[in-house]
Amino acid sequence: MPMPEFDAAKAIGWGSGKVILLGEHAVVHGSPAIAAGLEQGVQVRLADAQDAARLVPSGSDKRLALALEQACSLTGVADSVGISLEIRSELPEAVGFGSSAALAVALTRACLAGQQLEWSNGQVALAANQIETIFHGKPSGIDATTAALGGIQRFQIGPPLAYEALPLASELVVLLVETGTQHTTSSTVGALGDRARAQPRLYQPIFEAITALVEEADHALRSGDMQSLGAAMTMNHGLLRTLGVSTVELDNAVDAVLGAGARGAKLTGAGGGGAIIALCDRDPEALRSAIEKAGYRTSLTRFAAGLPA
Repeated sequence: MPMPEFDAAKAIGWGSGKVILLGEHAVVHGSPAIAAGLEQGVQVRLADAQDAARLVPSGSDKRLALALEQACSLTGVADSVGISLEIRSELPEAVGFGSSAALAVALTRACLAGQQLEWSNGQVALAANQIETIFHGKPSGIDATTAALGGIQRFQIGPPLAYEALPLASELVVLLVETGTQHTTSSTVGALGDRARAQPRLYQPIFEAITALVEEADHALRSGDMQSLGAAMTMNHGLLRTLGVSTVELDNAVDAVLGAGARGAKLTGAGGGGAIIALCDRDPEALRSAIEKAGYRTSLTRFAAGLPA
């Protein structure tokens, strides 16, 4: 069967950023988590290049060239096809917004679009998760799946990975707040895993408490109880502090948004630096303005009621 021709004019792909609403770290130990695909994300455009070269932007992370090559291999782009990679990202790196997973999904979709191939979101997520190993060693699959599916998703990593789109009873508006610090996902997750394995009687009750908060949040999202959702998020942050993955900068940002009227707030992602998320009240722009006046860089993301299209 001949390989499909590659049309660079059509080779454009998009991947959503992500945040973990509740359940990070505990999810690695078998508990459920709730993640959200952001309005913000990464767009990839593949242009023609001569001599079958695979070109990435000059000065970029060396892993980017490996990611492009992996995306081409997984989607069947012929070795004879020369490709020049262009990236437009709305996501800061290494803060918990899933920038590498969004890139992996966008790369996969751009390679498919250039060949006029259509894969399901689940197939795209599986390929993107393989690409993510270049950046994160052994990713759980949550980031890539959220980047491919969007919306609010409940996950359990299994194996096998299981996910379900959660219906929202009312609109959800989340403020993303960058602390100006970064983290390394693999080292933060690995260090906590080592501590949990060494002292399971101390750590397992905390994971179980996080699981209870995930269940509370699941019910709150389905029923539109934003007060309960916000309380669960803030309590989840307290438990993540107990697990040792928060920082002074993250805690200060949580205190700042709660003081400015957010319904709830917590770190998102691995911790050890990065960003927090805040559940907005009835006036998201006022909350955003107050936090930006305090010196933080922010953005808003919205989730409509119902299920994602």
